[in-house]
This record gives sequence, structure tokens and C-alpha cells, in this order.
Amino acid sequence: MRWRGIQGRLLLIVALSTLAMGLAGIAAIRALDEIGTAAETVTGRDVPAMEAALRLARIGERLQQRGASLAAAGTETALTEAQQAVEADLAAFTAQAAALRADPSETGWDSAEILALSGALSERLTDLRRALETLRGVAAEREAERTRMLALEDSMRQIIGPSILAVAAITTGETLPEPEIYRTAVRSQAPLLAAERLTGRATSELLLATTARKALDLAQNRAAYLRTLGELESTGAALPAGLQQDFQAAVARYRAQIGPDGLFALQSAEIAARERAEAALAAAGARAAELKALVDQRVLATSRTTATVTQELRDTILARTTQFAAIALGVILVAGGVSYVLVIRPLSTNLAGVTRAMTRLAAGERDAQVPGANRRDEIGDLARAFAVFRENSAQVEKLDRELAERSDLLLATLETMKDGFSVFDRERRLVAFNPQYLRLHDFTEAELSGEPSIEMLNQKLEARGVQAFTPDGTPLDLDTLSHERLTLSERHELRFPSGRVLELRSNPIPQGGFATIHMDVTESRATQSQLLHAQKLETVGQLTGGIAHDFNNILAVIIGNFNILMRELAEVPPLQARAERGLSAANRGAALINRLLTFSRRQRLAPEDVALETLVRGMEDLLQSSLGSGVTLITDLAEDLPAVRVDPGQLENALMNLAVNARDAMEGAGQITITTRAAEPGFVDLTVADTGSGIPPEIAPQVLEPFFTTKPVGKGSGLGLSMVYGFVQQSGGTLTLDSSPGKGTRVTLRLPVSPERAPVVMAPAEAGEACILAVDDDADLLEITADQLRGMGHAVVTAPDGATALELLQEIPEIDLLYTDLAMPGLDGQTLAARAHDLRPDLPVLFTSGAPGKAGADLPNLLRKPVPEEVLAAAVQVSLEDYKRRTSASST
Repeated sequence: MRWRGIQGRLLLIVALSTLAMGLAGIAAIRALDEIGTAAETVTGRDVPAMEAALRLARIGERLQQRGASLAAAGTETALTEAQQAVEADLAAFTAQAAALRADPSETGWDSAEILALSGALSERLTDLRRALETLRGVAAEREAERTRMLALEDSMRQIIGPSILAVAAITTGETLPEPEIYRTAVRSQAPLLAAERLTGRATSELLLATTARKALDLAQNRAAYLRTLGELESTGAALPAGLQQDFQAAVARYRAQIGPDGLFALQSAEIAARERAEAALAAAGARAAELKALVDQRVLATSRTTATVTQELRDTILARTTQFAAIALGVILVAGGVSYVLVIRPLSTNLAGVTRAMTRLAAGERDAQVPGANRRDEIGDLARAFAVFRENSAQVEKLDRELAERSDLLLATLETMKDGFSVFDRERRLVAFNPQYLRLHDFTEAELSGEPSIEMLNQKLEARGVQAFTPDGTPLDLDTLSHERLTLSERHELRFPSGRVLELRSNPIPQGGFATIHMDVTESRATQSQLLHAQKLETVGQLTGGIAHDFNNILAVIIGNFNILMRELAEVPPLQARAERGLSAANRGAALINRLLTFSRRQRLAPEDVALETLVRGMEDLLQSSLGSGVTLITDLAEDLPAVRVDPGQLENALMNLAVNARDAMEGAGQITITTRAAEPGFVDLTVADTGSGIPPEIAPQVLEPFFTTKPVGKGSGLGLSMVYGFVQQSGGTLTLDSSPGKGTRVTLRLPVSPERAPVVMAPAEAGEACILAVDDDADLLEITADQLRGMGHAVVTAPDGATALELLQEIPEIDLLYTDLAMPGLDGQTLAARAHDLRPDLPVLFTSGAPGKAGADLPNLLRKPVPEEVLAAAVQVSLEDYKRRTSASST
């Protein structure tokens, strides 16, 4: 260690300062001795008294809170732990009070009164514990009985629920059942629903009674429960005979709840136990408050004594601290002066010399010297370190070389990256590019030699048929775009005649020019094109479904008129034949609307279990006659295939469309093969293959679009394949089209397999006479509907809107049935029915709608337009019979 250096001088200064501080410490020790004497007085007499008083206060506060802990205890273990904690606090409180009474320094403390209050508090808490034990026992019995009643409610629902579901299935089915079955189901529906509702209400009132906290509330709950129980017992008498025995047994258990062992008696016992517990808790709180008040008096007395002693200690410490601070300040001033003379000034001079030498070195003077290199202290060490730093500056050149190597690495990265990269300077000349840029643009290195301008490159691209577009498809001028890329970030596409698409993203360079990334996005653009195709199909489907409602109304008017004409012209065969031809054309129009809805996936299909082999065999003669003599029809049908779940009429139309399209593709001469095979689990494949010329690749993505056709005007509507596609998609299957130019086309329909289902047969309608209110905003359709109903023997009143219908219902009490359209301006059909039921709760309602899809699908009594007369007659008859039955029952 160099004692003559800066470190030695600092050690000398420290030693002198330590000596001065030692002298000051002697004075401080004397002051601390005086402070210690005063502190012993406080700690030996007043502090123990205050600590004892504070402990008593804390114990008193805990005792005041233990009562609430006992009341909150919900289990035997929690209750026992809370009681033990109270007893431990009481023992500690008694022991501390006894210890203070034995202290000769204690004054003004009445331990006998505290001990008496502690005993009283213990007795009150014991009473509370007993009350809570009783309360817990009653609560346990109540919860057990509550659980049994919830299980009973589930049992009641299991008894009633299947019958409700069976009735709902009968009354809400799309196909009308036998009239007698329908009437029986409707007759049983109200009692079943009432029994289910009253069972739930009785259980809810029992559960509500278990929450009562006052005897008056419990009495009110019991009265409400008795009323509900009476309604439940009277409702049971109207239930089907098969449910009577189980239902009455369950009702008897509900009746037992008002007895001595029921939930009402248990809840009354719990209320009484809770009141005893609350009284004990209030008494315990009062005793604990008295204890705390006594302790607080002692704490205040002790605090005043402690405050006096503390003030005396503060004055003593302040005086001695002032003396010590003065001595310390003097020592610091002396040490600072000596340090400046012996250390700071020499150090500053030598550091200035080092700074000047560093400045010259930074300016490039490699021979700069630092003064003091021969010193043996820290200054000398710094001078020698400077010499080492000067030598290290030579390493900077080496770092420059390494930077150049890293630049080469960056260049290699650009050359191996997947995307193209190019850089143009401020004169728009190509100054840098990677190999991918050459490949993507089909340039050669010779074409890009000599830093060609971007205008020259654009001319070469345009000569090859390359076009520029914005990302949304707007054409661009390449020369105009090249000017904008100097100042703005640009994004555009280049489309090559081969179908390849490049996306270019350019960004300006601060020094002038711009850099561009060239990405091949051919595959992603193809994916976007497929998405747009799907969206276009969906849009056309929505348009088709939207106009179906109006067409159905129009067709309903036409079909209705032709039906009336056929009846009126029975004795005029020539005119009746014309009416038949008109009716046939109208029915074909309805079928066409249904086919359009098949494409849009909005028609109401009638799926059945269909054996493909039987269906194809049954159509062979029709197909052969439709295809012509030049076409050979071959069927290759697998045996033992499971039935598929589809609409058979729609499947026949689809098969006929595919066969006719295949014949047209072969220009009337060739071979068509129909094949059926098992596919993946749950599906069967139906394939139609031809030997035609195939579909050209450029139009293959459009063949499934509606109204697209390659046939001459008047030879095709362009709806055939699109309808087949919509029908298969709505049936839960898929359509696959495989075609190669010159090798024919193969269309495969993958159809879902379904288990067999029993057929539902509609009962024939019977004639009857009633007054029917018909409502429709289409005047022509309303007139036809009225004529059809009058032809069935009914009196008919018509209304063009819902408001008029409500007025007629009020004026004509003889109306027996409301037949209304769903979609009407103002009051729609469902709102009209609700208002009508407010006036006439028992009035039967039939709905009709020409809207496609799920409009009104939840209504059990909905007829789809155009409604065949026989279906309308059957639905009216069933509704009127049910109305008459309910009217007769209410009158008796």
C-alpha cells in the first residue's frame, strides 16, 4: 500500500476526524447516561402498566366480537372452536386483572368488578352456544326435508313431463294426426300444463317459507301454500287416468308439509331458537362493552402518565443532540479544509492534463502524452491507463473491417430471401436487386445491366402483356406510379398473362429513391376469388328467396281460380280442359318457385327415406325416352345400400337435370352412366358421368352459378346445376364436379343416410258449416280463399288487414274460426291472433304464409301457400271440431 499517495492522505484525514469524533462521543455518552436513567423510570413503572392496560383492552374487544363469531358458526366444529376462543380470552383477561391487582404500583384499578363482569360475559356466551346448538339441529332437519321436497318435485315432473311432450308433438306436428287423437291431445294439454305449473309453484312457496325470519311472514307463506295446494288437488282430478295414482300420492306428501313434522313447523322452531340466540348475543355484547369501558379508563390514565415522562425525555435528548451536532459540524469543516489542500487540488490539476491529452487523441494525434505517468499514486495509474487506451484506438480500424463483413452478410441474406427485392435511386434507376427479382419478373442479368431506368423496365413489362392494378382491381399507369413511389408508400399488383400475380410494396428512402418488396401472391388471389364466388352465390340465393313470397301469393290466386273454374265448368268439357291446362301450368310455376328455393336453400323440403336403386330403376324408362335414341343409358347400381334421407321429388328432378345436361354436352350422341356406391360412413354417392367434350377450364368455376349457361338463347335457363347444388346442400350433402376437356364430365351427389321412419297418413277432412273470418292483405288471394271456404259449405267474412279483423270480431260473435296471413302491414298474423285471443280466448286460429324458410316454423297450425283445397279443408275441419268440443265442455 502506498501511504504517500492520495489514499494515505485520506487515511490521515480520517484518523484526525475519528479522534475529534471520539471526544464528542465522550460527551454523548454522558448525555445518554442521563437519558437512560429517565428511560428506566418510564420502562420500569409506567410502560408495563400501559402494556397491561392495552392487553386488557385488546382482550375486551375480542370478547365483544366473540358473540358474533358464535352466531355465525354453522357447524359443530366451528361452534366448538369459537367457544374455546371465548373461554381462552376470559381466562387471559382474569389472569391479567389479577396480576395488576397484585402490583404495588397499581392505583385506581377495580379488579373485583372486572372479574365479576368477566363471569357474567362467560354465562351469556354459554347461553348463546346452547341456543345456537338448538338452532343448528332444527336447521339440519329443515334442510333434509327441503331436499326431500326438491326430489319430490323432480319426481312430479318425470310423471307429467313425458305426457306434455307427447301432447306437444301431436299438436305442433307439420302433418295433422287422426282427429280423435288430436282432440284427446288438446283436451289433456291444459290440465297437464297446469299440474306442472302448480307443482313448481307449491315447491317454490315451500322453499320461500324456509327463508322466513318472522312468525308473521311464515304465517302468510303458509296461507299462500294452502291456496296453491287446493288448486293442485283440484287440477289432479282432470289429469288422464293413467297419471292419477302417482299424482295423488305426491300431492299427499305436499299436504304433509303443513303438519307437525313439515317444513312450516321446522321453520317456526328455527325462528324461536334464533330469537333466543339473538337475546343471548345482545346480553353478551352489553357485558363486553362494560368490560371495555373499564379498560379504556385505565388506558387513558396510563397514557397521561406516559405523555409527561415522554416530554421530559424529549427535552433532554434535544439538548444533548444540539451539543453533539455542533461538535460534528466543526470536525467536518476541519476535515474538508485539509482534504482540499492535500487531495482535491493536486487531483484537479492532474485530471485537467489527462483531459487535454484525451482531446488530442480524439483529434487523431496518436503521440499525445499524459503528464504524471511517473507518479506512484492514483494519478500515475490514470496516466498509464491512458497509454493503454491510446493503443486500443488502433482497434477501431479492425472494427471497420468487421462492419464491412456484416454488410456482405446482409447482401447474402437479400440474395437468398424468398421474395424479390429492388432499390431505385432518386433518378429512378435500378441500383440494387436480388436474384428473386429476376425470376419473378422474367428478366435476365443482361437486361438489367447498366442501371436501367424504371421507365425502360415498365416498357419491357407492358410489351409482355403485364398490367398494373390497385389491390381492389383498379387499373394503374406504371409510369405515373413510379413518380409517386419516390415520396409515398405504395402497394399495387402486376398481373402476368400466364395468370401469375405479383404484389409490390414500395417505401421511399430518406436519401432519395425507393425500395420495393416483390411477393408472388398468385395462390392467395385464387383463394380470394373462390371466396367471392361463394359470396355471389349467397347473394343470388337471398334475392331468389326474397321474391318467393310474392310469387306464392300470385300462384295461390291463379290456382284457386282454376280450381273454381274446373268445378263450375264440369258440364262444359272444352272449357274445363282449358282450365285443367291452366291449373297444370300454375302448378309447374309453383314447382319452379320450389326449385328456385332449392338453389337458395330456403324451400320447405319433405324428406323421406329413399332407396336409390328403386328410384333410379323407376326412372330408367323416363330417362331413356327423354335422352333420345342417340344416347346409351347405363346403370351400375350397388345392392344393399342403406336408404338416404332426401326429398324424392327433388332428387328425381336433380337426376333428370344432370342427365339432360349430359345429353346436351354430348350433342345427343354418347353414353351416360349412373352409378350408386357406398361412400364415407353415413353417406351414399350417386354419380352421373358422360362421354362429352368436358367443361373448358375458364368457365368451370361458373357452371354452378344461377342463370349461367352456354346454350343458345331460349335453350336453357341456367338454373339446372345451380338448383341441384342448392338441393344437395340443403339436404346435408355435397356436390362434386370432375371434368377434363375431351374426356367428359362426372357429377357426384353425396347424400346422407337416415334410419327408416314410419309414414304419417293424414285423415280425410269432413264437411261442416261454420262462420270463418279470413284475413289477407292481398285482395285477389283473399277473394279466392273466401270462395274456396264457401265452396266447402262455410259462411265467410273477409278483412284486408288486422285492424279491420279485430273490429269484425267484436261486431260478429258468431265467428267460429280465424284464418289469417302471417306477413301483413300493421298488425301481423301472430299479433292479430294474440289480440283475438284477448277478446275470444277459445277462438281457434289457422295461419298461412307464402314466405320461404323458417318464417312461422314454430307455429303448429301453419299452412304454406299455395294451399291445396283438400289440405285447407282438413285443417279447418280439425280446428272447428276442437272448438266445438271445448265449447260444449264449457257449457256443461
